[in-house]
Amino acid sequence: MVNITDLCTNCVQIITNPICPLCLSNHILEWLRDKNIPKEKFREIERLFIKLITKAEETPSDITCIICGCKKVNLCLHCFTLKAEIIIEENINSNITQEFEEDFNTILWRI
Repeated sequence: MVNITDLCTNCVQIITNPICPLCLSNHILEWLRDKNIPKEKFREIERLFIKLITKAEETPSDITCIICGCKKVNLCLHCFTLKAEIIIEENINSNITQEFEEDFNTILWRI
């Protein structure tokens, strides 16, 4: 039986690749560092990611992150990257957004 805490708080699907919002954010920010984004824009994206992490971690979770081991996995990989893409799309040009879609396969996850 699946516990309610084993489900993504956004899409209500079982989380099969449990990576916490902090680890995912760090991965995406490392990817963005190679894109020559102005420092002000990068800082704004970091600030928005912190808000996203905080909001995602509000709901209790029993799912352990496979990278850092913390029990804060509330969003599935798909939902988190879609939310991250929106942040990137609103703050950076479309070329980088398109690269993000390709590198993180977000096009496949759109409903």
